[in-house]
Amino acid sequence: MNARLISYALLIVLVSSNLAFADYKISQRTTVEDFSSEITVYAKGVRQRRESKTIFGEAAAGISQEMIESFMPSLTTISQCDIKQDVTLNDKTKMFFIDYYDWSAVPPEKLSRRPAQKVVIKGTVTIGSTVTDSGKRQTMFGLPARWLKVVRTIESSADSCDGAASVRMEEEGWYVDLQLRSESCRVAVPPAPDRGGCRPRVIIKSAQDGGFFLEGTTTGYENGKKTMTIKLVTTALSKATLDQALFEVPKDYAEADSLSELMRARQNVDMTAITQIGNRPAATATGRSMKTVAIDFFSGSSSKLEQNELRSLISSKLSAAGISGYMITSQAELQTGNFANVISIDIGKAKESGASKIGGLFGKVTGNTDAAKAGSSEAEITITVYAQDRKTIVAAIPAVEKVKGNANDAVRAAIEKAMPGVIAKLK
Repeated sequence: MNARLISYALLIVLVSSNLAFADYKISQRTTVEDFSSEITVYAKGVRQRRESKTIFGEAAAGISQEMIESFMPSLTTISQCDIKQDVTLNDKTKMFFIDYYDWSAVPPEKLSRRPAQKVVIKGTVTIGSTVTDSGKRQTMFGLPARWLKVVRTIESSADSCDGAASVRMEEEGWYVDLQLRSESCRVAVPPAPDRGGCRPRVIIKSAQDGGFFLEGTTTGYENGKKTMTIKLVTTALSKATLDQALFEVPKDYAEADSLSELMRARQNVDMTAITQIGNRPAATATGRSMKTVAIDFFSGSSSKLEQNELRSLISSKLSAAGISGYMITSQAELQTGNFANVISIDIGKAKESGASKIGGLFGKVTGNTDAAKAGSSEAEITITVYAQDRKTIVAAIPAVEKVKGNANDAVRAAIEKAMPGVIAKLK
């Protein structure tokens, strides 16, 4: 579950609680089809630390853990609402990214390092939730638990980012009163400048909440048709005092300029490489010259994709092959930069199944991204390599991939498939 709530998610699941723990640790497992996600939440006062790990079943047989990590890095999120920021850690790369609650107060020098993307507001999403109490009670982890049915509805208009959709999520199981965020943390979190993309205007129809979902089943429906089932189990709940260091950024971690940079997996990359866009090729500390290749913005069906993250993947693949990949920030850079080649990526199709689509909608509302992986998605892409004149086509490498997850996951898999052919043409 991602602690960085997008701008409208905060309005939905505000946990009401009569019982507050100064410190606690809770571990949960969600199961969707052939994979599970383990989530551990540590809390100390108003601060939280969330650790998540995805576990694949038979569908991932033969796939190495390293490859899985490249698709879905295990990240840790620390919510520091007392200083109005959330921090995401990548322990593998020893880097962190700060997501400020109020970006208007961020120093200009920090904003200048962040790539700007336009946020488009289209259509509406109407959200509602109701709670039905069965009257059943029991004690779980020393807490009084209630068996409830919580129904959440999400109705998006035809002119919204994802088009018309009628989604119903039914949660049924045991709920307890467990304070996850203090009153002081109910702060609106505007979208960060580098998130970009399309956002709907949110209308709240009702916002009943049953408390903290401890154990049970979530069933998803689209237009009355069942699309997915998520099982939730709490495996541990402890009230022991926690070390304050768990809720701070480790001193030896470096700050990333964007979330996409943070998520970039470390893969045999020559970290001494220096990219230049002047009149000389890039070079490493050993003096070896490196070919510099520009990575253009995506074209085609790319409005729902995280371009910075995906272009970073291409850059890391090129770096691992001894080629300097530069992600342009404007078309003007293509005219003034001295690039040996230019890579263009056309997204012919990035299609999500019903289960993945509504899982993504549900995740935007609740902050739980696990549901987005419930369905499958398919991507068709073509990576075109141009010569230095930016007109002559050196190669066009197509790739088609279908994966469990959302459209971004499918495009990522297609890029992974196409890059060996691209690199061969650049060598």
